[in-house]
Amino acid sequence: MNKFLQNITSLVAIVLFLIMGACNNHPQAPILLEVEKIIEEQPDSALSILNKVENINQLSEKDHATYCLLLTQAQDLNYITHTSDSLIKIAATYFEKSNDKHKASLSYYYMGRVNTDLHDALKAQEFYLKALEIGEKTKDYHLLAKICNNLGTLYNYQDIYDLALPMQKKALYYINMEQKQDTVNMSYILRNTARTFTLMNLEDSAVIYHKQALKYSRPYNISSILVDLGNIYIYKNEYVEAKKYIDLAQNSTTILKTLYPIYLSKGKLLSAMGQLDSAKYYLTQCSQSSNIYTQAGSLYHLAQVALKENDLNNYVKYTETYSTLRDSITKHSHFENIRIAQSMFNYQRIAKEKDQFEKKAAQRMIFIYQVIIIFFLTIAIFIFIFKREKIKKKRLTELKEEQYKRSQQYIENNNKQIFQLTETLHSKQEEMSEVERQLYEARKLMLEMENRQIFEKQGTILLLEKDFHNSSIYIRIHRIPIKGEWSEQDFRSVVPAPPTASIEGNVLTVNFVNPLADLTVKVTDNKTGKVVYEECISASAPQSKSVILNAENGDYTLSFTHELGYLTGEFAIR
Repeated sequence: MNKFLQNITSLVAIVLFLIMGACNNHPQAPILLEVEKIIEEQPDSALSILNKVENINQLSEKDHATYCLLLTQAQDLNYITHTSDSLIKIAATYFEKSNDKHKASLSYYYMGRVNTDLHDALKAQEFYLKALEIGEKTKDYHLLAKICNNLGTLYNYQDIYDLALPMQKKALYYINMEQKQDTVNMSYILRNTARTFTLMNLEDSAVIYHKQALKYSRPYNISSILVDLGNIYIYKNEYVEAKKYIDLAQNSTTILKTLYPIYLSKGKLLSAMGQLDSAKYYLTQCSQSSNIYTQAGSLYHLAQVALKENDLNNYVKYTETYSTLRDSITKHSHFENIRIAQSMFNYQRIAKEKDQFEKKAAQRMIFIYQVIIIFFLTIAIFIFIFKREKIKKKRLTELKEEQYKRSQQYIENNNKQIFQLTETLHSKQEEMSEVERQLYEARKLMLEMENRQIFEKQGTILLLEKDFHNSSIYIRIHRIPIKGEWSEQDFRSVVPAPPTASIEGNVLTVNFVNPLADLTVKVTDNKTGKVVYEECISASAPQSKSVILNAENGDYTLSFTHELGYLTGEFAIR
């Protein structure tokens, strides 16, 4: 049934390839996409499809590299021992230069797998580490778990357990990060972690991890877990328990390549139990394995059986052959070199992380400097504005003080004149006519009124200033205006309009609109130089003022003095 389904899958893929090939410049691309979809779940079907692909050399460079990668992957997933790295080199060379980091990492992973089969542990480690470095950027946790698992296994074979265990635990971390749990790889990783504990003589931990691995196992990988448990119980001299697991392992597979390590374990068990003939049978069977470690194990235990039987000829023969294989294993061992390579990888990673940290730190410092510069510029601008406002306030205060002094001086002068007028009235009262006395009294009264107005003005200015600061006009002046916000009426309410003067006969009329503050009007006779009229007009007074001159068609000068400095000037009137 499985064979039938495999043939159907292959047929569908080939038909799809032929249909798409009729309208595609790269006819192999669709079939490669189909293989990529099924290779993890159906590696046998994927391999069958790839083996039927023709005209490989006519593929585009990318498709050719993808084909080489997929074929190597399919062979590996079907437990076919790699004998050459020529195919995977094509894939690794292409994807190393491409932007496809996933396939670059996958290519280096299979470079490691191929070199493991070629017994070049140092090269295998180099490619696994490259795959790990690139893979960490892709966040492909499935692939990262497989890379770490194989690195851990490689370190176990090289007896570097202190590197193997952390790598296996890292593989467990990555496999748990996957959104969809990969039970097959989980069982392999747990099994290999258990093997590391076994090699470190931590049998209890090894049993725990092996039994966890059994929960995730599949029919095609359960035998390796069962035989490992059997080996642990052999080591613990618990032969009944060991036999149970080894028999279960033997019954779970018919694949000869998988049976050889089971035969080795069964031979060890039977030898330990004294069943030497049965032990020799199984040990002889597994000596035909292509795995150098299985061969060496079988020869070692055959030599031990021969020694128990006092068969010195076979003991010497098996021992010599075992020694030759052991020397070959030692020759391919790169214990120190692998440690150095791992240390160099760790150093380069730390150096790279340090470089990245320093770059980020430099960027942070630049940002901090920018913030500091902006902060101090803001402070400087604030200080400048503050000082400018302070100078303005100081000048305003000085102007107020000066104005106050002038007012006080004006009051003092008026008081002197009042005093003089009073003295004159008292001393010359009898000599004065009634008209002159009234003129003196009127003059004295005007001076007293002026003083009173000045006093009132000083208090009024303070009140007006306070009200002005709270007014909408002041607020609008001291903030950024919106376009079109200020109308002509707004400006008129802030800046007083100039007064106008007209003369008809001997009547001078002065008109003014909203002077905002007191306006002093003075009329001088140019012929005599005398001031014929002078009055301080209040801001709240009526908007016109009439003055009767001494004669028509005279020569006069009209002058204005505004309290706020506006509307000041002189005009000739004839």
